[in-house]
Amino acid sequence: MIKSKHVKFTFLAALALSLLLAISLAAIGQAAPPAGDEQFSVIADSSNSYFNNPPAVNVTGTNYMDTSTLMALLDDNNDGVIDSSDNPANDPLVIDVRGADAYSGTNTTGMGAGHIPGAINITYTNIVKPASLEIIRTALAGHQNKTIVLACYSGHTDKLAEMALGAVAQSGYFGTPAPVVTALKWGNLGWNSAAEPGVLSEVTPGTKDIYVHNYGMETTAHPLPAPGSYPVINNTTSTEPAEITRVADDLSLAATSPPFIFPGTGTGQINDTNIGSYTVVDVRSAADYAAGHITGAVNIPFQQLFAKDSSGDYTNLLSIDTSKPVIVYANGQQESNAAIIGLNALGIRNATTPTKGLRYGLASWNNNYGMMFNASTEEHAYPIITGTAPGGLTYNAPCAGGKPSISLSKPNAYWASQTDYQNRVVSVDWTISNTGSGIGYDIAVTGSSNTNGVTVQTALPLTVANIMSPAGSATVTLKYNVPAGLGYWVSTTTGSATDICGSSYVLP
Repeated sequence: MIKSKHVKFTFLAALALSLLLAISLAAIGQAAPPAGDEQFSVIADSSNSYFNNPPAVNVTGTNYMDTSTLMALLDDNNDGVIDSSDNPANDPLVIDVRGADAYSGTNTTGMGAGHIPGAINITYTNIVKPASLEIIRTALAGHQNKTIVLACYSGHTDKLAEMALGAVAQSGYFGTPAPVVTALKWGNLGWNSAAEPGVLSEVTPGTKDIYVHNYGMETTAHPLPAPGSYPVINNTTSTEPAEITRVADDLSLAATSPPFIFPGTGTGQINDTNIGSYTVVDVRSAADYAAGHITGAVNIPFQQLFAKDSSGDYTNLLSIDTSKPVIVYANGQQESNAAIIGLNALGIRNATTPTKGLRYGLASWNNNYGMMFNASTEEHAYPIITGTAPGGLTYNAPCAGGKPSISLSKPNAYWASQTDYQNRVVSVDWTISNTGSGIGYDIAVTGSSNTNGVTVQTALPLTVANIMSPAGSATVTLKYNVPAGLGYWVSTTTGSATDICGSSYVLP
């Protein structure tokens, strides 16, 4: 139940102004706080948790699901179609992260002719925006199988979205236990080759020539350099781990465009000649690295990339040399794409160039190594549908979860400036807390009614927090126009929130 208070308070204008001045004077001359790693550690820990919680059903040793596994989940009776004769109880939530034209089948360039039945559409750059997460919460509530499978064009872009969404999930955004977040190996290309006829033809249209290079490899191991200092991360005033992670990964998705670099001799591409101008990070296993790696590359297996050392420091992250542009690669582009979202979110990047992944992975650098798309075994003709609606089956599993209970604390009233004092504009800090057992979302102040002629100046509704965990709180400031000579007034504040099941509440 959402709760609120009618709060009555009094104040003396002169005293409030004096307190304000005293606080301001006390702050003058103090040194800025030292660069800490509070937000850094939250983001790194969420990323590390994601990388070390692979799906229960996946391709061994990786964080993605193969297309035949997904089809078996969706097509329970194995008749080749997905319809009402199938049982949706074990179906994951499929999110298509391609453009709307690819999803609907209206694309005219060969990049998308429809989507997997039942998949909803949220483009990868929007995957952790508040409105998108609300859609995902609502859709996930109807699925008994709390697994999210992301699908893109060829199984690479979805890993960008997966890292962001997976880290946010691991930080508690969807409650505990966190839903499994994975991606579809080879994406819609592997699901139905007719859905993506233009994929794998990026170098020369009409040909599959992305695996043509045989650039140099070596077996010499290169030690990591001495760790540097922590980047300062200060993206949000929220103390919620899920919101800190969400904001950082959302910024990373926006900044990492394009997220990859092609091997080759063209402008902006990498090859044997210029590879020394980059810091190259191999995130494959130590055994794969020892068997052969790009010349000069250092090795940090992806499961260890965001981990702390025995002293509690993020030595691996801080040992990446960012004095040069950073390139990350794996056997395919999947794990490297996931890694670069977390790295850029943490500021592990060159000052002028975002950290990028090697397009199509190690096999595009040297086709004797890495993981290639195998059309003979991995190209399927599973069903697709067109149009803007998800189609497929209807999910109606009951949503369970504790309810938030939002309350207001006793407010703090003061004159924020001499100008406000002269204009009779009082600032009031309200602390809004979640005293319930469930996560509260989209917390907002929606209205304020006041006695004795006082009116609220702040435009409402005013967002307080995107997420508020049980026992969490946030402070919001409202400004009020107060008639001269008034000593007190009674203010009734109204607000709203939603819970993990998408149910809406108002307060009081």
